[in-house]
This record gives sequence, structure tokens and C-alpha cells, in this order.
Amino acid sequence: MSENKRKLHGNESNGRPSKRVATEQPSPEVVKVSLMPNEDEWAPVVASTPGLSFPSNLTLKPYTKLRESKTSSTGKSPITNSEHLLHTSAHPRIDYTGREEDGGGTQGLLSHYIGVYNPRSGDLQLMRARKLVLRGSPRCSPTELEQEAKAANDRSARTALGLAFGTKKSKRALHNLTKNAISPSKKGLAAAEGSQPTLDPVAAAVISSMAIASPSGTSREDLQAAIDEAKPRPNPNLAAEAPMDVYPIDQLVGPGILRQLAVKDWQDSVEQKEEVLTKSRFVSHRIQRVVSEGDVRKIKTLKYLLLLIEWHNMLLPGPKGKGRKIPDRAQLREKLGKWGGELADGVGQRFASEGASERLTLNSWHLDNFITHICALCITVEPENFMTDMYDIREDLKLDNKTVRKYFKEIGCRILAPTEGERARWGLGKAEAASHQVAKLRLPLEFPKMRVMQQPKGRR
Repeated sequence: MSENKRKLHGNESNGRPSKRVATEQPSPEVVKVSLMPNEDEWAPVVASTPGLSFPSNLTLKPYTKLRESKTSSTGKSPITNSEHLLHTSAHPRIDYTGREEDGGGTQGLLSHYIGVYNPRSGDLQLMRARKLVLRGSPRCSPTELEQEAKAANDRSARTALGLAFGTKKSKRALHNLTKNAISPSKKGLAAAEGSQPTLDPVAAAVISSMAIASPSGTSREDLQAAIDEAKPRPNPNLAAEAPMDVYPIDQLVGPGILRQLAVKDWQDSVEQKEEVLTKSRFVSHRIQRVVSEGDVRKIKTLKYLLLLIEWHNMLLPGPKGKGRKIPDRAQLREKLGKWGGELADGVGQRFASEGASERLTLNSWHLDNFITHICALCITVEPENFMTDMYDIREDLKLDNKTVRKYFKEIGCRILAPTEGERARWGLGKAEAASHQVAKLRLPLEFPKMRVMQQPKGRR
């Protein structure tokens, strides 16, 4: 007994398990593929149900017929010679039919196969299958067909009378009533009286089936969020607790660009009480105040804004009046030589459409994105509580009042008339203040909402 214990103890000391561990059988290195011939007209089916969900408890009945072809069918397979069809009427409202659909082009030359793989022997057996598309069509009962025919006759008679003797408003309402209709029924005529139109049972069954196939419907809030994200403007910080955090300078300019901007000449000129002349009304009217504050980051932001304004005024008209064209690199460096080639080229690489050609283009989206960044910079460099007079930047960009209002609203600003204190501080009279409007960035942000077209109501 003691010898057996010593032997067992000795085996454990060697670190070897007392039982063998079952290992997975290695997969074969060579896979043998074989094609099974389709000698019978019945073959496996690969079916798809685009747009609708097919109930799993329904049974389809197969049908077959010879395929209509002008060429000779001698020597072809049964799949090529015959056409397959699946059908069921087990659903109380919808008939499902599966047919072979030819998409045209290269889709007509596409063949589908079903394979069975044996991992032990490494055999893969392939068999050609039929590709069917399963679609649903609503089915009406005889009673509903009679009611539909009677309703159609009454509706057509009322429509004919309305179109012949009605007013312009009633004719327009009749035309709108027949647009985008889904299975119009007698209940749908209630829309002419101003009430909410209802769907008949057949259309309701189709809509409910589509809802099952697409359970994740897009709500109005999700659609508005997707539209806001795709708009041409800098990304706002919606969780900001102060206006200064909505559009940070590092996002609008970038730390790499800030390091390249030199503002020592501006600081020296302001310190010596010399006037600094620029090609921008907006920048020239604010250099003294911004430099006097001593915030170097804000001074560099104002200088980067001057670069964007000069770069904008060099753009050429786009094709057919849409967008703008960027001059070639030689012209840019010639007119913007004081900025350096890297800064001048960096504006086009950031805001123009992607590409490294000598002639980049700003389409409408890129141009709006470029101008909204300029508007956000105008708000950021203002020392007066994130508000700015839009007159100067409107004159610099050569825009009308309606367009510049739209750009400032896109970044969340509220457009107001200047108050009496603001007019006195800026030295504006009442007549002159009529052409000045103030853009203020306030929390919570207010962005333009998606417009929803309302359905016109008919006469009661």
C-alpha cells in the first residue's frame, strides 16, 4: 500500500497529469471540392425578402415551368431550362410569391451554390441553387373589392365635380389628396374634410410587416441630430456651461497653427501707439482692444482670422455661380507671401475639398463651412461677452445682410438690434444703427430647426 502511494506521489512530482487530455482533431490541409450534378429539376433555393419580414410558420408551395428562351436548350442543366416559383396564401392578408429576378448586367451571369463541408474527411460538396426573391402583395376579399369599387366611383364623381366647378383652393386640395396615396379607401376621403386619413386593413397589414422588418425606426429627434451633425459649421460643445467653451480656440485654429503666427509686430505698434493698417475692417477696428488685453492666444486668433479673410477675398467665382475656385499655388504665394507658404497652403488643405491638385475647389458645403468658422472666430475674439457687430465682417466678406444672419444663426447665435448702451459705446446714431445688427452667443444654444411641410387642409 505504501509503495502505491509513493509511486503516485512520484508521478505527481514529475508534473505529468494522470489522465490524457483530449485534443481537437486537426483540420485536413487539403480540401477536396466536388460538384454534384443537378439531374433533377428540383434544386436548393436561396431566397431573399427585401423590405418585408416573412413569417416562419408559413409553408411555400413550389411550381416549375420551362423557361422561355430563343436559343436551344440542348445540353443545359435543369436550372437553366426551367423556371422556379414559390407561392403561399396562408397569410390572412398578404400573398407571398418568390420568383427568379434578373437584375440585368453582370447579375444575370451570377450563379449561386450551396456547399456541405465535412471537417473530418476534408470533403466539400457543392450543388447549384436557385436564387429567388420573395415579395408580398396585399390581397383583398370580394366584399372589400366591391366596397373599393363603389368608393372609387363616388370619389371620382366628387373629384370630377370639384375640378369642374370648384374654386382654386378646392382644386389644389383635391390634387394634394391624391398625391403619395397608399391603397386609397373610402376612409381616406375623410382627409378632404380636414380629419386625419386612415389606412385600410390591407395597407395596415403591409405597413405593420414593414415595421417588423425595420424595428429601429428613426425618430424626429434622431433625424434632427443627424442633420445637425452634417451641417457645414464647426462642431459645437453642447455640454458647455459658458459661451467661451462652445467653440474653443484650439478647435477653431489649432495649436500647431498658433505656434506659427507671429504677433510681435502688432504688440510693438500698439505699445508705441502706432496705427496698424490691415485689409479687414473687422480686424482693424479691434486690434487696439485685443492687443491691449495682453492675451497672446486671442491676439494670434485675431491674426489667423485676418489670414482667413484675405484668403477668402482671393477666391474666384465657381462654375455656374456655385462654390468658389482657389487660385493656383503660385498666385496664392505671390499675394499672401507675407504669411508664408505653409500657412497659406494650410487654409486650402483644411477647408477645400480633398485632393492635392494645384487647383482646389470649394463647393457650396465647403464654402459655408469656411464662412461659419470665420463667424465663430469673430465671436471668440470679441472682448465684449461673446457678441459682435456683424456690419464689419459683412463688409469684409462682401455678403448681404440676409446671408450673414444665416451664417451666424448656424453657429447658434441670436440676432438682435443694438441696445442704446451699445449704440452709445460704438458711437452709432439712430439712423446709422439701422444697418447694424448684433450676433450674441448665449446658452442654451439655438440652432435653425428642420422645416416640416404641413399638409394643406381642405374647406369644411
